[in-house]
Amino acid sequence: MTMLARVLTGTLALLLIATAAPSASAAPGAVETVSTTRDPGYRETGTWTQAQRTGYLGGTTRFTREVGAGATWTLTAPAEDEYTLGVWIPFSSDVNDPATTYAWDGGTPLTVNQAAVGDAWHTLGTVRLAAGAPLTVTVTARTSGKVTRADAVRLRSTRPGQDVLVNQSGYDLGGSKRFTAPRAEDGSPFTVTREGSSTVLFRGTVTGGAGDFTAFDPVSAGPYVITVSGAAGTGTSHPFGVGANWTYRVSLRRAIDFMVGSRCAHGDATKLVFTDPRGNHCNRGNTGVAWRDDHQFSFSLQGMISMYLANPDAFTGTPGTGRYDGLAIPTTPDAPEIAKLVNWGVDLYLQGQVNHDLLKEQLAWFVHAYPHFSRWIPREQYVKARDHLVRLWGDPARDRWNWYDIAHTADLFQTYTLVGTGKGQFPPGHSIVPNLLMYEVAKRDGLPDPDRYLASATAQARWIVDALDWNTPGTTKGQRMSEHVTVTSLAYLLRNHPEAAPPGLAAKIRQWADVAIARSANMWDFRKYSESLWIIPEFNEPGNVAGLPAAALAAAGVIDDAATARALRRIAASQIDAVFGRNPADAHFSHDAAGAEGFEGVEHGWPKEYPPGQGAGELEEVRGVLDGSPKEASYPYAPDADLGYTEGWVAFNSAWNASLAQLSADRTSLHAAATIRPGRPLTVRLRAALNLDAEAVETGTVRVTTSGGDGETLTVRETGKSSRDFSAVLPSAAGNVRADDGRLQIRPGQTVTIRYGLDGFARTTTVRVTS
Repeated sequence: MTMLARVLTGTLALLLIATAAPSASAAPGAVETVSTTRDPGYRETGTWTQAQRTGYLGGTTRFTREVGAGATWTLTAPAEDEYTLGVWIPFSSDVNDPATTYAWDGGTPLTVNQAAVGDAWHTLGTVRLAAGAPLTVTVTARTSGKVTRADAVRLRSTRPGQDVLVNQSGYDLGGSKRFTAPRAEDGSPFTVTREGSSTVLFRGTVTGGAGDFTAFDPVSAGPYVITVSGAAGTGTSHPFGVGANWTYRVSLRRAIDFMVGSRCAHGDATKLVFTDPRGNHCNRGNTGVAWRDDHQFSFSLQGMISMYLANPDAFTGTPGTGRYDGLAIPTTPDAPEIAKLVNWGVDLYLQGQVNHDLLKEQLAWFVHAYPHFSRWIPREQYVKARDHLVRLWGDPARDRWNWYDIAHTADLFQTYTLVGTGKGQFPPGHSIVPNLLMYEVAKRDGLPDPDRYLASATAQARWIVDALDWNTPGTTKGQRMSEHVTVTSLAYLLRNHPEAAPPGLAAKIRQWADVAIARSANMWDFRKYSESLWIIPEFNEPGNVAGLPAAALAAAGVIDDAATARALRRIAASQIDAVFGRNPADAHFSHDAAGAEGFEGVEHGWPKEYPPGQGAGELEEVRGVLDGSPKEASYPYAPDADLGYTEGWVAFNSAWNASLAQLSADRTSLHAAATIRPGRPLTVRLRAALNLDAEAVETGTVRVTTSGGDGETLTVRETGKSSRDFSAVLPSAAGNVRADDGRLQIRPGQTVTIRYGLDGFARTTTVRVTS
């Protein structure tokens, strides 16, 4: 199967699911076959209608209100075996039939209350079938005025299978590559082969339910499969790819798509009313200022701005195409989508006169980064935002635009000693980076008393060092999707303002790392809530899993111990793997991940979805939305456990954006010779996540400056299709400085600095000029 074929949806994909025998691309686990309403063996009697929402694996759900109407599926047993017979019953906002009848060959008809089941498999009974034997299953509507639904039926072997769970999309070259085989005993052998080939490319053994193939860095992207053999039999994984910056490449477009698709009023600000923050503003339920179901603690602006600062050339190729009507100050027409999104948020925050501390902090990210957006966003927007912040930074009022808040004041000069709840509404240390940014803005613009901002950042970090105990889950995973804010803030301070870091800060970050590593020692490499619990009690937590890589990678970048840094990068990769299907549900966290507008290579999206159009932010159909994640009942491995509450949230995707920013920063490095003599060429190699088109040779830009005052912008070219490396040669000469003339003027004793990325996310290397 080609990489393109793996993302096919609709009739073809569903037909593939229901083939008579499982193949390498079938779901891991016990032998099973699934038939849906799109398969040839499906037929209807009476009047049935197609539902608006999708069904199992993105298929079609049918419904009827006609008593006596029937829907029938015919399945074929893939092997001689005893099977559990199950039906997938979709959730419905209507009242489902409480007395639907199911009948099947050789079985006693069974009455099922469809109203008691939603987006889950319901077991009808067990059947024993010979290989190739057909089984007919019929559902019949019985209750007048109620809705009977038909979606999918499944035969699944009652024998436990050798499940092999992987990142269903793919793995990064040079990065950690691990999988989970929950039923494999220690020492069980595994192999990596190309899909459809028996040639073994890598061998290893399973330990503690997990296998490691990090050393497998193939030239070809695949697809590949992993096969594990043991007492539970032989099992084969979903196919997956391996390539340069795979995660970033397949995720970036959907990250931006989500922020475009989740805006208030779908991009038409003329429909918004800002006079009453408690009134009908953004959408049904009024749950955001600029994005639907956003709240003040989604950290939307800093997530997008961080992505841009960490990898600017990934965003500037083409102008944005989203709708941005009704703004007080629009961007230039040629602005890239990310600049238009940032300006959208800033403009609406200013129209709404936000005064909540967390929303003021988001504006601080914009004000600080404005020079990098100045070619697209008018200076008037910058001045309005800066003056708004200077006026309100120390103001305690927070009476405009807040949800699920806890009692506190919005004076950002204070040292906060509050820790938010599992809702994620108030992560410790949230004010550290915004105060650092305002310190630099105040110095840049000659504003009064810049040191007050710096002192506030230091004091807040000092409180964390002295007061927080990382062994208490409420300070880590208990902050839900907002946990990343705490650790990335501490790392930002240590990396970019070490002179202002309080004593013990580096050790405090190391302590966080030690706790995270200890709680990730399991077959999923999944960071648990505590020693006894896997998940934040009572909450849907895809944002915590998606956001943890941001914290782990930021910490890895400032920790000196190489083994600890490697462990953190392994944990970051494994949480990404969990998002992409290496979890007990064998599914990507996005319901539509396997669709044409999903994520490359993913075969199983999240099985449950909040009813379209019914969620607080109506985010169900937005591309890239993270819907759900396994709950406590699924761990350590219960693949058929109830998946619990499912609903997307801007805060979840913003946490994912933060991880993509830290991922690209962590993968960025610059290389050049240690010394250069005038007249000799300077060869520059950039390693960055800029290979966004796997079939094209792409370019990026680095900035080269000298201590003598010269500066050149150098275009680097990808060294091959889908490569990690970009390179270029810059000529040099002795002589007077002529900036941006395509030649570096240098003299012995000077230094040359090469830079990619911006502000606190920049990566540099230095070259000495010798005679």
